[in-house]
Amino acid sequence: MLYGSCYYPEHRTSSEWTEDLSLMQTAGLNAVRIGEFAWTRLEPAEGRYDMEWLDEFIKTAARYAVYIVLCPPMRTVPAWLVEKNPSIRIETSEGVLLEYASRYSFCINHPLLRQRSSALASVLAQRYGDHPFVAGWHLDNEIGDEPDCHCPVCKEHWQNWLKSKYKNIDNLNQAWGTVFWSMEYCHFGQISTPRATKTVFNPSMMQAWRQFRSSVNTEVVKLLADAIQPQLSNISYISTNNQMPWNNHTDYYEMAELLDITGTNYYPPYGENCRSLAFGLAANRSFKKAPFHVYELRSEGHSIIGAASNTPEPGELERLTLHTIANGADAVFYFPWKRFPYGAEQNHGALTDYAGKPTRIYHECERIGSKLRRIASMLSGSMVVSDIAVLYDFPSRWHAEEPSPWTGETGLYMKQVNTLYHTVRNLGFNCDAVGRNGNFTAYKLLLVPMLPLVDDELVHKLAEFTASGGIILFHPMCGIKDMDACYYPDRMHEGLKELLGLRHLETASSSASHPVYFTWRNHQYHGRFFQELIKSEGCSVEGEFASEWYADYPAVIKNKFGKGESWMVTTFAEESFYKDLIGSLTSSLGISEILGVGVTPPSELEVTLREAADGTSFIFILNCTNKTVGMELTNTYPDIWNEESVSGEIMFAPHQVRILVRDNS
Repeated sequence: MLYGSCYYPEHRTSSEWTEDLSLMQTAGLNAVRIGEFAWTRLEPAEGRYDMEWLDEFIKTAARYAVYIVLCPPMRTVPAWLVEKNPSIRIETSEGVLLEYASRYSFCINHPLLRQRSSALASVLAQRYGDHPFVAGWHLDNEIGDEPDCHCPVCKEHWQNWLKSKYKNIDNLNQAWGTVFWSMEYCHFGQISTPRATKTVFNPSMMQAWRQFRSSVNTEVVKLLADAIQPQLSNISYISTNNQMPWNNHTDYYEMAELLDITGTNYYPPYGENCRSLAFGLAANRSFKKAPFHVYELRSEGHSIIGAASNTPEPGELERLTLHTIANGADAVFYFPWKRFPYGAEQNHGALTDYAGKPTRIYHECERIGSKLRRIASMLSGSMVVSDIAVLYDFPSRWHAEEPSPWTGETGLYMKQVNTLYHTVRNLGFNCDAVGRNGNFTAYKLLLVPMLPLVDDELVHKLAEFTASGGIILFHPMCGIKDMDACYYPDRMHEGLKELLGLRHLETASSSASHPVYFTWRNHQYHGRFFQELIKSEGCSVEGEFASEWYADYPAVIKNKFGKGESWMVTTFAEESFYKDLIGSLTSSLGISEILGVGVTPPSELEVTLREAADGTSFIFILNCTNKTVGMELTNTYPDIWNEESVSGEIMFAPHQVRILVRDNS
């Protein structure tokens, strides 16, 4: 297990390296991520490389048994490169050229940027590709975290991309429905990028644009990976850090195909909402259905006046670190090692202070490191395994989040994802994410938060999963449009109507402040935002609306399909409903909770399970509050984190972590 920090040797002298690396070794840190912002130091002038300082640093780090994850930089460029060709800067949708005064303000399609960054990556790989202490290669940093560029280079690339996708202009006009507003094109050269305009763009154009921008990010990953891969020995890997779940600019399932290991940054709030971003970890392990790395984990609080949920209490860093490992991380890097006395992030918290001296957080990191050294080999090879998954679909998310008065609440997609995910977790089960191209058959229960864009292939896949014995839970806005964001003639894909056993009638909307009520199993619940008004054509009506003019219309339906069942809630329901429904569905499928059948953990505790190939289960239980919490165990377990045996009623101190071992053999 790599346990380390993000480090910037270009900020420090060689004598300070020795001091820093000694402190890292004492704290149990065995790796540093370096290089992502060091382009000017690595190539101070075009074609003139200076690697001697990096040679010295890597040699020094090796003396302290600290491994290197090396980041070939790309999107924070030297001033000489901008001076050579100022057109390398991003041009916004309003026509503004971004200044050379911040990071990620450069066009990743620009041939000069691609040429120089890939050349630098190749030089680095030639020099360090087989170095025994260079464990991994981290491609640039946060790829996709920049504004969309609309420069002439991007416009030409966009037009060529459309030509490759649609083959001829008639196909594009037909797919986009450009006859509306007389927007038909004669050739691809007439198609602009979606710059500032009078009103909204065609949704089909915007869907294609988001797919294009995602593909560009994937191109960059391939560009850098191709520059590095030929020089690497078999001891190192290629990775990068995405931004989950707040950045939707990239389909990370597609990007992951080019990586050996996926990685992410993770900056959840401290305090009572510390689990609010946890779906991002489930998503990251789903991109390759494998453990992942956390390349930036928050540590100390930031020095920001008035910032809420910002400062960790004693023990919170331990809980946060083990939270990422419990949810599938096999490497953790804190950001950063040392506070920056200068630059845009000088108020960012760190493990050491502005002078590089240990802080309270450093000493907590040291305690974590001593325990991780002891248990890392036990956890090696274990994975999070679940019978339940949320279908996480980037094309549908792009469509749902496109700002437009016709879209409605753009945050609803991720809100619904999180509602379903957290309901499953709070009930005491593991929960995965899975993409549209993922393996549905690995699961018994598939939760579909919203799925507006479907094609024949996906609908067939959903039907096969159900026919073979799975259960799917659908919601409004599922299966209504093709992949170009145009409605199906009857507002739902014919195959999905068959799978659900219904006929669509019309829709109704409601505001968040005006809930609508429905019944299910003699209980009343409320929904909000949107209602699909349907008629049964074979499905059984399990619940009905109890308010508004559409009272008695179906609100919950079930359709037997092959060996399985498809369910639909025709509104976006409150969490208590999902708790009751999902609890019922898991029981019918024979899915047992992590702690045993029917055992729901206290709401203050997070319970997650990692399984090893030999049948050993590691049950992580984390107190996510600053209060003492008790819980009853039905068996006796060794607690390998605290080196004790526990049984009966056990107590969790504020933010305390336990890792219980269960032998299932």
